[in-house]
Amino acid sequence: MLQRLFSADGIRGLADQYPLTPQDMERFGRSVAAWLHAQTLNRSPCLLGTDTRESSQRLKLALADGLARGGIPVIDAGILPTPAISYLLANKGLFAAGIMVSASHNAVEENGIKVFDSRGIKLTDANERQIEELFLNESKLPFEIRPASIDHESAYGEFYARMLAYEYQGLPWKQVRIVVDLANGAAYRTGQLILDQLKIPYLLLNATPDGTNINLSAGSEDSRHNPGQLASMVAEYDAVAGVSLDGDADRMLLVDRQGRLYDGDMALAILAPRLKQLDKLRHSTTVATQMSNSGLRQYLAAHGIQTRQVRNGDKYVTAALLEHDLTLGGEEIGHIILHTDAQRVTGDGMRAALHILAILAEEPGAELNDLAPGMRKWPQVRASVHLGCRTDVQAASIPGLDILLAQVQAEIPDLARPIECRPASTEHAYRIMIEARTTPPVILAHYTRRLAEHIQKHMGCNSWPIDVLTAP
Repeated sequence: MLQRLFSADGIRGLADQYPLTPQDMERFGRSVAAWLHAQTLNRSPCLLGTDTRESSQRLKLALADGLARGGIPVIDAGILPTPAISYLLANKGLFAAGIMVSASHNAVEENGIKVFDSRGIKLTDANERQIEELFLNESKLPFEIRPASIDHESAYGEFYARMLAYEYQGLPWKQVRIVVDLANGAAYRTGQLILDQLKIPYLLLNATPDGTNINLSAGSEDSRHNPGQLASMVAEYDAVAGVSLDGDADRMLLVDRQGRLYDGDMALAILAPRLKQLDKLRHSTTVATQMSNSGLRQYLAAHGIQTRQVRNGDKYVTAALLEHDLTLGGEEIGHIILHTDAQRVTGDGMRAALHILAILAEEPGAELNDLAPGMRKWPQVRASVHLGCRTDVQAASIPGLDILLAQVQAEIPDLARPIECRPASTEHAYRIMIEARTTPPVILAHYTRRLAEHIQKHMGCNSWPIDVLTAP
């Protein structure tokens, strides 16, 4: 069993295996209940939401039962995006906490848990460890023998959609034709409601979830690997852009008709200078993680914008935004947080996309490629080394990897930063990233694969795939 439940983005694992069996979820619910009692937050309900994967419903039922048996009333909001849970917590001010059952962009076989406090903010590491101790250490947990108090509130998704659409009303949206990939995920209803209320002309893709097709050849990760597929639909529909959300809609990617991909770094490059120009970028500073391309920092500096770097994980971006009273931050993978008020404290894929599309609406004839002139990423190669199971094994513990890393670093004289080589926190994979100033991506990819194959050989996973992505 894992000695830690939480990763950089909640709990992740294979559905119906530890720690994501119904029995585990019932105990986790009572662990959260005990934690809330200790915080004297036991009088308010907990808000629950799920994505569309088939395992989410039964895990949610077990979780709700555990919370209720622990004395915490439960409000079930049904299927809705992760950012909706965060927004509702902050906006309503009624809840002790919120929990989203989702594995985000991961395959349907997996699932996960994201926990938010009463402000709509993901729990701190310290709070997560307190809940872990209750769950892992055979602690005596509350258990009430009485009918579970679980209420359903299906209108919350519509409320979130209405409030988000209200924020962007009044713009000339009719000239912004888009293609939207909803990943057969949590935004399949709210996404359509938002677009319809704004009267944006759109073509919808992957909006018919059946419990098994979430993220299946769909959504932001599929677009990251195959931007040409969405680009062809953009061209066919004569649209200005394609918007691709992930399974729980907390992150997004954009694609233009030429097949160019606009990830989180590109979104920050588009948004930060405009917010600064409007005097809305507080302290002229943007937050990014160590995975962001160095070209972003260089581009923002040329516009008089500082970049504050934090560790990987969107909750660390949020923490920096709150601590330093900043407006904008995000991750390269597509989490964009526009902290314009106290109710917007987590990544929201649809809101980030609307913020960028609003620029196109207000600038007739403009295209995505016009919005960040001069932004060029440094050569970078990232690899996901699939292992078939989650691991906590660090690079220093893999025999011979330190020698190989030293050789690679010696053979690439213009490395922009130390080579990233670590176990993934949200997937059954190992992460590798090499970035240089001028060395071509094809050469970086060669070295990346050498490192990946060494890791796979040590882990005994030679038959599993290695996904390699490049940034030109």
